[in-house]
Amino acid sequence: MWTFIARVILRQKIALLSVVFLATAVMGYLATDVKISYKFSRILPVTDTISIDYDVFKNEFGETGNAVVLGVQSDDFWTPDGLRDWKHLADSLNTIQGVENVLCISTAYNLQVNEAKGEFETNNFFTDSPSTQEEVDAIREEYRGLPFYRGLLYNEAENTELMVARIREDQLYNANIIRIVSDIKEVQEAYELSTGNEVYVSGLPYIRMANTKKVEREVWLFIFLTIGVTTIILFFFLKSFRATMISLIVVVMGVIWSIGLISAFGFEISLLSSLIPPLVIVIGVPNAIFLINKYHAEYRLHKNKILALQRVIRKIGNVTLLTNTTTALGFAAFILTDSVTLVQFGVVASINILVVFFLSLIIIPIVYTFLEPPKERHYKHLDQRWVVGMVKFLQKSVTHYRWAIYALTIVIVASGIYGITKIHTTGSLTEDFGEEDPLFLDLKFLEGEFHGVVPMEVVIDTREDNGVESSSFLRDLNDLQLSLDSLPQTSRSLSLVDFTKFSRQAFMGGMESMYDLPTSQERNWILQYLPDDEGDNELLNSLVDSTRSKARITLQVPDLPTPEMELLYNEVKSRVEWYFPTEYYDTTVTGASVVFLKGTEYLIHNLILSLILAIAVISVIMAILFGSARMVIISIVPNLIPLVMTAALMGFLNIPLKPSTILVFSIAFGISVDDTLHFLAKYRQELKTNGWKIGEAVMSAIHETGISMFYTSMVLFFGFSMFIASDFGGTVSLGILVSLTLFFAMFANLLILPAFLLSVEKWVSARSFNENIIEVYEGFDEENEESKEEK
Repeated sequence: MWTFIARVILRQKIALLSVVFLATAVMGYLATDVKISYKFSRILPVTDTISIDYDVFKNEFGETGNAVVLGVQSDDFWTPDGLRDWKHLADSLNTIQGVENVLCISTAYNLQVNEAKGEFETNNFFTDSPSTQEEVDAIREEYRGLPFYRGLLYNEAENTELMVARIREDQLYNANIIRIVSDIKEVQEAYELSTGNEVYVSGLPYIRMANTKKVEREVWLFIFLTIGVTTIILFFFLKSFRATMISLIVVVMGVIWSIGLISAFGFEISLLSSLIPPLVIVIGVPNAIFLINKYHAEYRLHKNKILALQRVIRKIGNVTLLTNTTTALGFAAFILTDSVTLVQFGVVASINILVVFFLSLIIIPIVYTFLEPPKERHYKHLDQRWVVGMVKFLQKSVTHYRWAIYALTIVIVASGIYGITKIHTTGSLTEDFGEEDPLFLDLKFLEGEFHGVVPMEVVIDTREDNGVESSSFLRDLNDLQLSLDSLPQTSRSLSLVDFTKFSRQAFMGGMESMYDLPTSQERNWILQYLPDDEGDNELLNSLVDSTRSKARITLQVPDLPTPEMELLYNEVKSRVEWYFPTEYYDTTVTGASVVFLKGTEYLIHNLILSLILAIAVISVIMAILFGSARMVIISIVPNLIPLVMTAALMGFLNIPLKPSTILVFSIAFGISVDDTLHFLAKYRQELKTNGWKIGEAVMSAIHETGISMFYTSMVLFFGFSMFIASDFGGTVSLGILVSLTLFFAMFANLLILPAFLLSVEKWVSARSFNENIIEVYEGFDEENEESKEEK
């Protein structure tokens, strides 16, 4: 079959190149329409209970993740200039297109009784900026005398004031959000410049936009960095400008396909999918190295260009197809998860890996047919002194020092198992931001002042219309709030109870001591003063549903690591069910904090599952290829050892297990198995030609594939190392850990794998390769056929 494929590629050059470049042009056109995702990646499947609860909550009570929070701490705030500047900031934010409303002292209101109208009315604390300190003091006294706002808009102990800008829901998840957040930032900076006060900014839209802007910048940064570093390494190893340029043409076309496919499938570029283009580069370059090295090696033997290219396609093409298939399957394992983000990543990555293989197989041989035959300087890199010395070192090590290799392996594995026990799990919204990042510092300041900005919501369903209006329910709701407020990790909560207390305080003349739940008689009086039109009562409508059967408690929590957030979630849930038993009430704890927590747990579970599936699928492929369970063990074990080493490093270096780091294992395993396949394919070829002499076959396989394996490992090592330039901590960890894993895998495949084969020479016999589907060079007949083709 591969002889036929070689014939087609080399005879139909113009037609194939035309098809390839036309298809790439189409992908390039599609790539121009690709969009950046403006949402947090949806990890949980839509059928998950947590996801359903959150969607139901948003439908009933509205979007909760639309608030940008601005805080200022100033001793000069309560002065005429301080209030005027704060009001000007609020007014400026209100003029930004896309900002729905702004809540702060200048827009908040006091609730008062209008006896003439027989109803409550709302009055702002001030409309015109106060001009004297006496006016300011009066405003402060009135404002601070309302417990309703305490802990929500100010922290009296620290003299910190808060402003909340809510963004319209229809502007949250499109390109407008970048403009809106940028405009908010511009207004904030103008305030800082005019007052000298530092403004601390946070909130989910703000965090999300910081993520999006970094993704938008880094997707191109990594493309250029990986192209740059692979170009340098390729030229250093191959010592050939044209070989380097041919390889670059292939990977650049692969990048175009990767972005084009994201657009063609209707996906958007997220933090995870932004890694696909640089992945295509660093995974695609090894294809070029194996093909070009084989071409140079073949041409050096017989000086026949066409014959060399035919053998490259037939001998390396089939093995490279298998190696790319195993790599693609490693990524395709993500498709079997229920996570939309992982499925999209798996689909695009796996398809692109195969696309780059076919681009390499078609373009590289065809381009070389148009070029002059290689000169000695083009393949002289195969005989460099350090290369020859490295091959001899490997051969000597596996021949005479296998005991040392095994002893070191046992020590590494034992240490690795101990290191794995020290791994801990984490995950938070801002885990990928550096501790010195202004966004992270602002978030921590606001968490310190108000105990968090990430929403957590509690919904209690009484199962009957108007059930939330009963006195007993309100008392229980009040007790639950007091219990939740006692938790050190939560902000002051807000519910129908607070509105009711606020109404009582107003009804009783505004005295602070009257901020409490009304008696049954008082409640009847207060109800007479509430407006009949519920549409005018926005605050009340945001705390209960339309049937008055459900009540909502809203609170904010810090951006905690996954284990701590899990404890907090369980504690909140336990307290809710204590005051509102599930026999009589339906209770839900939801919000962005809960969705992210469960999403992180779900993602880690699915990534572990995908790794197990990848190992299982690749093991089955190995069994099919080599027709032997023994060879599966021998081929898989050397690739598991680097994973153990990496896991150990995570434990010893206190690198947590989180979505970005657990992704390392699936990626690295799928790539490292490629070297094993190349080595074993050459090993089998040598067995067939030398009469099944395992020792000689191992030495020849090291000599033939060792150079290419070293070249490709270095490209992969330095290619993935480029992720260190990321501003995302998770991407940095991914780059470091994948690089180290592949570096370990190189030594495992060049030392441990050959040592295994030599040590079990009697155990792994010719029968281990019976019914093998890998085509190999069989000798005179095919050489003769190739010679005829060349003529």
